[in-house]
Amino acid sequence: MEETNKKIDYEWLTKPTGDPFADVGGYVIKYLMVNNPEKDILDLIKYLANIYVNKWEGKINPFFLNSAITQPAYKGDVKIKETIKYFTSLLDETSNCKMGFCRISGRKTKLFKAGRDNSLMSGSGTFVNFHSNFQLGLMLSKEIIIRMFFIPFGAIYVGGRIVIINSSNTEVTKFFIERNCKENIKAIASSSSTSVLKSEFGIPSNALFNFVDDISINKLKEIETEDNGNFDLAMYHFTNFGASPDIVIYKLPSTIFRFYSTCLNSNLKQDWQPFILAHYTNSKFKGAKFNVETLNYEILKKEESESVAYDDFKTWRNLILESLLIGKSILRMFVKWGTKHKFNFTIVELYQLNVQNMKQETLNKIKELAHFLTDTDSDTIKKSIKALDGYKSAYELRRFFLKNIVVKNYKDGAKEAIITMDELVSYLFPDDISWRDIRDILLFAIYQNLHAKNLVVDAELSNEEVIETEAAEN
Repeated sequence: MEETNKKIDYEWLTKPTGDPFADVGGYVIKYLMVNNPEKDILDLIKYLANIYVNKWEGKINPFFLNSAITQPAYKGDVKIKETIKYFTSLLDETSNCKMGFCRISGRKTKLFKAGRDNSLMSGSGTFVNFHSNFQLGLMLSKEIIIRMFFIPFGAIYVGGRIVIINSSNTEVTKFFIERNCKENIKAIASSSSTSVLKSEFGIPSNALFNFVDDISINKLKEIETEDNGNFDLAMYHFTNFGASPDIVIYKLPSTIFRFYSTCLNSNLKQDWQPFILAHYTNSKFKGAKFNVETLNYEILKKEESESVAYDDFKTWRNLILESLLIGKSILRMFVKWGTKHKFNFTIVELYQLNVQNMKQETLNKIKELAHFLTDTDSDTIKKSIKALDGYKSAYELRRFFLKNIVVKNYKDGAKEAIITMDELVSYLFPDDISWRDIRDILLFAIYQNLHAKNLVVDAELSNEEVIETEAAEN
């Protein structure tokens, strides 16, 4: 075995490559090496093969199609023996190979065929027309192929499919993988490990943001100094199973990550948490009402009310998390929530500044206008809210600003204009911001002023957002 070890480049077994699958395997190998320094790479392959076969009963089909472990023709220990036989042939280079450049590492070395039996989301020999120069598969170095074998140990199931996490920050990627490795080893030690780890969340957005929660609480402070939190996340949700391999990639930009993790800070969490929790929904419990006092859902059954706690409803769909993940604006949800609840305006500011690219001057001006519109009697405030909520074009909003704010400010004898022409053009109706966003933030700010004054105005907002074309706005 010593001679075989001389033919393996241990650096390339763990070195980051930029390929999400290869990097998961590399970090698993690195973790196992650190915790098992007496084992060489073949020992680690034997260690995992034994787990896959004897603990997990060979149930790694979503990763590898007809590998030695998932091949139905092989039974019991034969699966392990055939696996060791194959990887030994890679290590001592007796398997068919040729010199070339590895498709993942880019280095010039001996290359081996990688198909669906030993790599993920690739073609196989039957589909040679999908490969460069009609090769039998991806041509990879033995180090990269070995890394693929370790992926199941660093992955999790989410809703019946496999998930791996990859980030532009290597510490974030490593945190996810090491967490899974620790959980696997803990389960093996207690004889409770029966398969790849299963997430308690079946919905991808819930699983991804649960990971963001985890890293924000346990790891973020250590890595913020490296890139100030400017890193993104990608979640690969896939299966390589049988005749239906498929993958969906969910991407969480650094702007969303930074906004979301900031809202978990102690000074914002008390407002952010009820807002997030109130937007869970489940079609089986259509009558469920969120209780802001208990932070639970109440379900009316006959004449009794049943309380549903977080551990039960956290697996429901969450409209906020889904919207953040697909890049859909949550501003209107802020407004709806703010009509009945006090809510830290800083959260809305952070969202608009970091996610929607709004200028601070715009937000400052909106807050000033909200104070002006609420410095009057309840009936006038109600009329302003109803008018703003009902507008269907930028023209109507501009007319409102001129008539209800600029003209009134002048008639009140103010010495300075409350809205200058430059502010109107540059901040309230800029080319890169929708007039609807300006209106909605203004409505939100008005309601927050009312909460601060303990004033209740009977002015419900419409249930549906008005959708207009760009032509209708001009």
